[in-house]
Amino acid sequence: MTDRTQLSSRQAHALFDILTSNATLTEIEHLKYTKTIATFGPPLQPSANEEPSSPLLRILLQSFVLDLPGLRNVTSNFWTDSILPLVKALDNANLSESYDKGTVGIRRTLSTAVASIVESVSRGRLGGYPKKSLKPDSQYDQTNPDDVVTAWDDFLQRIIYGDLLDKMFVKAAETDKLSDHEFASLLHHNLIVSPRGQSIISLLNRVHRLAPYFLIKQTLRVGNAASMLNGMTQLLLAKMNLSTLTSWFGGQSSDSGMNLLQQIISQVLNAEVTELRKRLKQLDQSKDAPEKSQLDQLREYLSKPAEEQQRLRTESESKSISIATAILSKSNSPPSLPEATHKLALDYLSLHLAIRDRERLIQVLCHSSPDLLTTSIRELVVVYDPIIRSLHKAVDLGSGVTDLQLFLDDLIALASLDNKPNRQRGLPTVKDFVHLMQKHAKSSHVFIHQVLKNGKELGEWYHEYATHAVSQYKQQQQQADLEAENGAEGKTAAGDFTSILNSLMSSLSDNENDHRTVLKQIDAYASFLDGLAQKSKKSMETIVRASLDAAPNSNTSNSNEIEEKGSPGIFLLKWQHFINATPITPGAGDDKPRTGKNKSVKDATAVGVEGHAAATAGSPGGTKGLDPPDVTEVLKVLGLGFRKELRRLVDMKREEGQ
Repeated sequence: MTDRTQLSSRQAHALFDILTSNATLTEIEHLKYTKTIATFGPPLQPSANEEPSSPLLRILLQSFVLDLPGLRNVTSNFWTDSILPLVKALDNANLSESYDKGTVGIRRTLSTAVASIVESVSRGRLGGYPKKSLKPDSQYDQTNPDDVVTAWDDFLQRIIYGDLLDKMFVKAAETDKLSDHEFASLLHHNLIVSPRGQSIISLLNRVHRLAPYFLIKQTLRVGNAASMLNGMTQLLLAKMNLSTLTSWFGGQSSDSGMNLLQQIISQVLNAEVTELRKRLKQLDQSKDAPEKSQLDQLREYLSKPAEEQQRLRTESESKSISIATAILSKSNSPPSLPEATHKLALDYLSLHLAIRDRERLIQVLCHSSPDLLTTSIRELVVVYDPIIRSLHKAVDLGSGVTDLQLFLDDLIALASLDNKPNRQRGLPTVKDFVHLMQKHAKSSHVFIHQVLKNGKELGEWYHEYATHAVSQYKQQQQQADLEAENGAEGKTAAGDFTSILNSLMSSLSDNENDHRTVLKQIDAYASFLDGLAQKSKKSMETIVRASLDAAPNSNTSNSNEIEEKGSPGIFLLKWQHFINATPITPGAGDDKPRTGKNKSVKDATAVGVEGHAAATAGSPGGTKGLDPPDVTEVLKVLGLGFRKELRRLVDMKREEGQ
């Protein structure tokens, strides 16, 4: 290989990020397509004759998920007879796209959140975590952001390549005085920064209010494990219908009716449907409302096949017309809508799509025959029986549920912005969520301690799994792929995957133009990643300074600075960029498609089902000038080769298991 095709450490790191980031988001998005599920392969299909549609997700599933205690004991029939039909039913429901609704939906918000985490996990799995030598007995200054970052890296080094994991399990079994684990940034970003955050907290609040905590706690405190399990199953999964009574006398049981879990799902979603229908009624009464024939056409769009809907979206995007205009243009005399009427047409379509989504979810989860959801949960209860029994013996599960209930009480109170009478203090900051996590950390530490102290066998199962999971991050090559470049010692390349990336680049050696364009885009993306790292570091400095402030909700300069600079963590910034890139239909008066970062889209996304706009912190501060550069050419010429390498790894993994 010539030096011209050899990537520098910085370039390899950037290219690895480009390819894994795109592959992760694409594969997660494509799970909504029936064809993707049909060719996913094991465990959803017992045989893998076709090329896997989601090779990266397959690798992660086989490496981390299928070996989980309990889940590793399920039979192949669980996947093929319970999970696969449920996934297909959700795919066939043809739930709406953010593009059509003009907002970034909850599914899009959560799927991009998952993608931002999974892409990082995938790079660790494919390339390994770079190994470095550590100084013995290192000391860290908790008030120094650089030391905090170094401490985290050293922690991972000792977990993956040392014996710290073993020591942690021993320590947790000996004492409940553990270090705090703060997920404050993730909660703050999801519930406060995201325009969809208040919709998520509202949904959580509805479920929280309906959950039968008292009955659950009383059942979990039953001394006999078998009786407790049977009681919980009856409480949550037993159907309340005539068949339930007749089955006690030898009659045939039936899937008709709903159990308590399904009642909660149905009530939560139906409550939102009621609010959405109220808004529809108000829209119908508006003087600017579209004509009845136009409203009928918009409603007909809901029942069109997914392929026809996608064709109309493509037409909308290519012609820079709204999805409503694209739908109405199929009439004999396409109308020219006034801007006010055009906006109401888009709102009308969005509301109907939101109602249909909820009704179809209720149908799939609560009224399907056979009952796919209940069947899947019952099968999981059977395979997790030994784990549940061990937990019941080791810890007071009722007290654990009480701790969870109290945590959710405080989380909902903090994050529900509509209930803040004293708004001059501003929106909750990361510091407020840090204090929330610190307040409830002790209960989680006590729970873990009791489980490991009293449930020796259970602890061994999860210790074994944790050892297996961290081993997936070990680099296989003898020398860690690190390179000192421009004084920036320790810049990682792509670990074990570096040679594969160099091989992909060598395929461009005969095409000077492609090679030059690809390297230019890779270098631009490397600068983008440097900017994200710098932004995250500045946010960390702010959080570290704020953490020294003991009082939550204090209106200090630190609190204001946190709101301006946002939360630390590159994955949070990548998540925001995923959301910002969401394609959205042109609005009334727009001449081109919008994206999730448009103000009109953010404003519409912040509107709850009741029609009220919720306050949000908006995008993380300091992200101006940090938009991802164009990497279209990189994906065009190297994306297919990367997918082939992933499929080769899937085949190798399958052969190892045979």
